[in-house]
Amino acid sequence: MKKILFLTLIAVGAICANAQLLWKVTGNGLDKPSYLFGTHHFISGDFIDSIPQFPQVLNDIDEVFVEIQSDAMSNPEALQMMQMAMMAPADSTLDKLVSPEGLKIIDDVVKKYFGIFGIGIDKFYPMKPAAIMTQFQVIQATTSIPDFNPMNLIDKAVEKRCTDMGKKANSLETVEFQTNLLFNAPLSKQASELLEMCKNDDKVDEMAKQLVDDYKHQHIEELLEIMSDKELGGSDAEDLERLVFARNRNWIPTIIEAMKKGSILVSVGAGHLPGDNGVINLLRQQGYTVSPVSQ
Repeated sequence: MKKILFLTLIAVGAICANAQLLWKVTGNGLDKPSYLFGTHHFISGDFIDSIPQFPQVLNDIDEVFVEIQSDAMSNPEALQMMQMAMMAPADSTLDKLVSPEGLKIIDDVVKKYFGIFGIGIDKFYPMKPAAIMTQFQVIQATTSIPDFNPMNLIDKAVEKRCTDMGKKANSLETVEFQTNLLFNAPLSKQASELLEMCKNDDKVDEMAKQLVDDYKHQHIEELLEIMSDKELGGSDAEDLERLVFARNRNWIPTIIEAMKKGSILVSVGAGHLPGDNGVINLLRQQGYTVSPVSQ
């Protein structure tokens, strides 16, 4: 659960971070401004139309940088690699990682979301717990997010609008990197996180709905508190460093080099932007002025 929330909404309360998803980067010798945009990976692409400044930003930029391009994710070789990474070794299937009592708790959630399809917990035994959490979160989104449409999600919509306008799209990361990030944590830890998420399924569901509402109102200041709530499968300091902050730091040289060459839009999960270790502050530390785009 936490890794899905992390890829969608991790955020830190920060000065000037409230009610703002679109930011402008200027100064430090840049010829033209560049922009940062925070996404929610389960939100409809139509949400872009609620941000009045977005069309002008798309018109002004030369390139867009996303976490990973949609074409890379749909490549047959990449899909095969991800499918293999999601499968557990034969000696570490779910029924070998979790006690009978724990399996009963997980099975209750399986029945809640997949019972209508005739799918039982045994179908998930071969999968790594992190992959199971991914499946749970996607099916949960179909019920908790009214406009959820896997064919029209905001990250892909931003990329497509840019490429339709002749702008070049670039990836900040590779499929291999993200696959390892999601599915290669110790299996015992994955199992513990899956069980904790299932124990608190109703609470997680309600919180997911609240996060969607907060995002749509551009209120991202409370998300770190939610992400750190262990009852919600939240991340500890070590995981936040690995899953968020280290990635932010890795992106900065690429972002800076691209901004020196032209105007770019960096479109990443909203939680990567604010906080001491967020992209906004990391760019400020390098001498750039980062300010919210006027509503």
